[in-house]
Amino acid sequence: MLLVSNLGSAQVYNTDWFNLSYSEDSISGVEVTRAYSALSTTEIQEVIVAVIDDGVDVFHEDLEGKVWVNMAELPDNGIDDDQNGYVDDYYGWNFLGNPDGENVSYETLEVTRICRKLGKKFEGVDKGDVPAEEKKSFELYQDAKSAYRAELLDLNEEFAEYSQVLAVYQGATAYMKGRLKSDTLTINALLAFTPADQEEDQIRNFLVMASQEGIRDYLMEAGEFFDERLNYHYNLEFDPRSIVNEEEAKALQTAYGNKMVWAEDPSHGTHVAGIIAARRENGLGIDGIAVNAKIMALRAVPNGDERDEDIANAIKYAVDNGAKVINMSFGKSFSPDKAIVDEAIQYAQNHDVLLVHGAGNDGVNLEVQQNYPDGTLGGKRSISNWITVGASGAFRDTTFLASFSNFGKKKVDVLAPGVDILSLIPSNRTESYSGTSMAAPVVSGMAALLRGVYPEATAVEIKKMILESVESQKNLLVEVDKGNVKLKKVAATPGTPSLYEIVSKSN
Repeated sequence: MLLVSNLGSAQVYNTDWFNLSYSEDSISGVEVTRAYSALSTTEIQEVIVAVIDDGVDVFHEDLEGKVWVNMAELPDNGIDDDQNGYVDDYYGWNFLGNPDGENVSYETLEVTRICRKLGKKFEGVDKGDVPAEEKKSFELYQDAKSAYRAELLDLNEEFAEYSQVLAVYQGATAYMKGRLKSDTLTINALLAFTPADQEEDQIRNFLVMASQEGIRDYLMEAGEFFDERLNYHYNLEFDPRSIVNEEEAKALQTAYGNKMVWAEDPSHGTHVAGIIAARRENGLGIDGIAVNAKIMALRAVPNGDERDEDIANAIKYAVDNGAKVINMSFGKSFSPDKAIVDEAIQYAQNHDVLLVHGAGNDGVNLEVQQNYPDGTLGGKRSISNWITVGASGAFRDTTFLASFSNFGKKKVDVLAPGVDILSLIPSNRTESYSGTSMAAPVVSGMAALLRGVYPEATAVEIKKMILESVESQKNLLVEVDKGNVKLKKVAATPGTPSLYEIVSKSN
């Protein structure tokens, strides 16, 4: 971790800079390292943090000793020892699989599922012919169909542009390989090549530029993006839910899913878990925020949109098994079964559990565009134990609000570091990610530490501590939609919280 004053952007980004302090390092972290200097003699109680995500690599070396285990369950014996309905739920639970070890990886978006399901009933039906009790479903279908068509149109236009660039690149590559009589192209070989005419010169220069500016890597990444979007996310014919053993589980009166919280690719959830709880000062990985946190892994978010049922069940599982903080770094534009998620949120509220949710990465105003779950019950009453977190950059300039972060004067509670954050990924590795998915666990990590330092404080009181620790940057101009606005117009508490500010008052 970098601990140098006046760091430049190239130095600070791609580190665990959320640990740093503006007063000491000129970096807008949340002052974790400074806070620990004020907690040197304080006893900190253990706190369980549930990470509802795409899974967690619970065997990562930098999470050793930091993963929650269900001590009432004997691992891998095929028996529900604690009789909670979950067989071998030793590290948590995977709601996206079955007992045979099969697991959902890709999923559709919720808008696709709504169009597929309701289109069978309402496509071609006039509004006046819809029974009163089905009006809401009809309106939901109309909204979803409109959104689906608009999004798919944009996607296909982007794909057409990508395909043109790809065709030019592939043609140029094939031509130059033929001229060089080689199966591979290197930048040195291209620079040493003497073009026979202007056309060859243009081909050579294009490939040199492609190599220098990373166009080849972009084309590979974009290819994966379009494959996911077109073949899975927006594909009306794709439905992997049959993998999940819901009907069988219902008949057996057990939970659907399996124990494999590490299934498929748990990179995102492992990254989130690392920010919260990676072991500090051990020379491995990064320094996570909460030395007292135990990560409960709950796999409920596929590559695509999560299902409301899975999120509701994951929240209830977390509450029932002792989690005091739940991190939710996911979101979607439609929530057809919001009521069951609301019920689970109310359950968490009744059991004094703090819920932390990432604001989303579409760069939109949440006062105008929805991102679920949204911190309300029934779409109206705000939840007192809920924090919505937007993403901030390291510097107090126009880049302070991350360009991708959703915002909203009433809908986003606070900002936290979310740009180029170094954290853990599977197989004992680290990598930098950006997103409100990274900002949310910064706040979850703070909350976990504070719940350990102040065990008598309620979730609502912990939320208040976090928000009141912000040094307001309300008049800081930040870029939104290619224009500058004051920070107070994009977040309810305009700034980043300070762990040191909180703990120094009582230590």
